Amino acid sequence: MSAKSFFLRISLFLLILGVVFSDVARAENITPTQEQEYVDAKGALEAARKAEGGQFAPSYIKQAEDFLNIAGSARSIPDAAGFSRASRLARAYAELAKASAELNADAAMLATTQEALLKAKAEIDRLKK
Repeated sequence: MSAKSFFLRISLFLLILGVVFSDVARAENITPTQEQEYVDAKGALEAARKAEGGQFAPSYIKQAEDFLNIAGSARSIPDAAGFSRASRLARAYAELAKASAELNADAAMLATTQEALLKAKAEIDRLKK
């Protein structure tokens, strides 16, 4: 191995080492408030699932799950800003899934009610004759 190759490898190793330690140096502790955001996001996702968000808004449920996974990864670094951002996005997508599921359930109930109303009107018209 030539001296030039040796110094190139050492330089590359030191560069990689510097990048790794710079990430550790900027690691931030996750605050209790940020932990609560994460817990709230998990709760919102559970509420969306109970509201049948998986049936009516599967893409929003998937996005919420993905952001919760990202938050979990950010926690292990720790990256407080990334953790908090991913937790808030997870909660937003979960709440969107729940709202979408509730809207679809209400629309289905409205359609059923309108159908029953039309049948009642038809019966009234039939009885008038």
